[in-house]
Amino acid sequence: MVLALKRMHRKIGRHQEQAKPLTRDILDQLLQQCDNNAKGHRDRVLLLLGYETMRRRSELCNSKFEDLTHLPGRGHAIRLMRSKTDQEGLSKLIPISAQLHSLIKEWHQKYELEGTILRSVDRHGNVGDKLNSGSIGTILNRLKANSGSHENNCRFSGHSFRVGAAIDLLEAGVSLETIMLKGGWRSQDNAMNYLRSW
Repeated sequence: MVLALKRMHRKIGRHQEQAKPLTRDILDQLLQQCDNNAKGHRDRVLLLLGYETMRRRSELCNSKFEDLTHLPGRGHAIRLMRSKTDQEGLSKLIPISAQLHSLIKEWHQKYELEGTILRSVDRHGNVGDKLNSGSIGTILNRLKANSGSHENNCRFSGHSFRVGAAIDLLEAGVSLETIMLKGGWRSQDNAMNYLRSW
């Protein structure tokens, strides 16, 4: 692993632009900034869904309530119907925590929603249509600013979930192959590209 990372560093360099990693410790800080209203509920769903599933922005915004499922003896999951690496739409089951499942179900029932999970919420608390994927970075940086953190003046982007979760898995001793499977990377080079700053 270390030798492979060194080879990759020599090939592409160490100073390429990369999304600020949203690791578990930062995730917990951002969760504390979520208010007890519709926007705060949406933000909590976004934070946990993004971190736990390691999905791309568009995939997160396309997730639907009907994609939730339960695997007997294995817990809750959400079905990824189509992704960048699954253009045929064969789908993939991604495990999620009981906490996230309950949060999504509460969001679904309390605001009587159907279709896509992540929604826009206006300043009056009105829940709107499907969240634009370009808004994810804006939401993350708003929560970061509210937390008072100005670490390295870095900004989050839609890729921050994937980078942060991948780093957490690597530091926990998870194999690169498992990280690739969870993050949906087919190429080892692509997965290592996310981990080069570790």
